Amino acid sequence: MASSPRTFKAIVGAPGVRGKKVSAMSKDGSTAFIQSIISTEQESKEPFYVLDMGAVEDLFAKWNRNLPMVQPFYAVKCNPNQAFLGALAALGSSFDCASKAEIEFVLSLGVSPDRIIFANPCKAESHIKYAASVGVNLTTFDSKEELDKIKKCHPKCALLIRVKAPDDGSARCPLGAKFGALPEEVTPLLQAAQALRLTVAGVSFHIGSGAMQFIAYRQAIAAAKIAFKTAARLGMPEMHVLNIGGGFTAGSQFDEAASTVKAALLDYYKIERNLYIRNK
Repeated sequence: MASSPRTFKAIVGAPGVRGKKVSAMSKDGSTAFIQSIISTEQESKEPFYVLDMGAVEDLFAKWNRNLPMVQPFYAVKCNPNQAFLGALAALGSSFDCASKAEIEFVLSLGVSPDRIIFANPCKAESHIKYAASVGVNLTTFDSKEELDKIKKCHPKCALLIRVKAPDDGSARCPLGAKFGALPEEVTPLLQAAQALRLTVAGVSFHIGSGAMQFIAYRQAIAAAKIAFKTAARLGMPEMHVLNIGGGFTAGSQFDEAASTVKAALLDYYKIERNLYIRNK
């Protein structure tokens, strides 16, 4: 897909991209382009990177076509290349940061703090204080200890309770054993947040990177809906954020995953107008 002049100008002029060498390349011409660099710089022994901005734009457009109701929050830890993140920011992406350093890096690209989620359920107090100081006001938790730290360091921060997603044994990097509240822990954690007068804005989950069993998305979205109902039963303010954490892979696998997610959102949430859905 060819870029519009306006989009191309926005990407090339974005912080992180501005000042970098940008060359036109024919469709499927990346191999020839790389070979041309090798042939003209034979004395160089250093590795180099070629970023296909057209591919980035195409993938972002495909996301918007297939999941128009889901705002993407790119996980910085996956690829912290400055030009790549700058291009994503210019295209309209928001960002998932796991540390103070990642937040600093994204902010340096001119991204506003309301486009950042501090998606780490176990944070250092100094990092929480930093998030508060720069206006990053959304983070995750899955333990009472994390709630205590947030109350102490950033009490005005909106929270997402991270629930344990169903196991996807085929995922390249399953995370269920490491993060997420068990079903029997959800009510006590919501009650603890309520007692501390902290705002729980929604639910987060992550089924694991490189997921292959797409039914896991549906099961996780269903589990998140139970947490929404639990918060309502406890008389908490209405939650409005669902963070669909990761696992997506480009290609036909994305098409199937997107179809599963859309169907689950329709079945369990009816695509409620006040539900702001985010993806990590």
